[in-house]
Amino acid sequence: MAVKNISRIDSNDTHGWFLRMYRGGETYSKFFSDSRYQGKAEALEAAKEYKCKFEEKFPNLASSPTKGFRDKPQKNNSTGVVGVSETFIRSRGREQRKIPCFAVSWRPAPNVARTKKFSIERYGRDAAFQMAVKFRKEKEREMLQSRTTDNT
Repeated sequence: MAVKNISRIDSNDTHGWFLRMYRGGETYSKFFSDSRYQGKAEALEAAKEYKCKFEEKFPNLASSPTKGFRDKPQKNNSTGVVGVSETFIRSRGREQRKIPCFAVSWRPAPNVARTKKFSIERYGRDAAFQMAVKFRKEKEREMLQSRTTDNT
């Protein structure tokens, strides 16, 4: 029986139900351990009750259907820009080495993900970052435009 926003975790010494909710660009999560609630079914019931109380306290206000992407970066975003992350690519050939870059990710359509990378070695750190941010802003405009025309 699948319950939205509640998933089962059975890993090594961790057994229980994990609740994850999203409101206003923030993620709220809570773990319900089988041992703390005296069983699998009881832990699931506690997670469901907590979810109901959470939804009463923080009703899910319908967000703009045209947007489809975040305004604020998540806490683990090291660049501070949504859709831009610092990573590396592996060079081709025998001696694979890591080449640092900024990666831009976007979703032009539902269930379609795209990525473009800007090499720090080729352009320099500041220029690669600025190019990545500019490219991401262009893609955000395209996504907004396509979603606005799709909905009208």
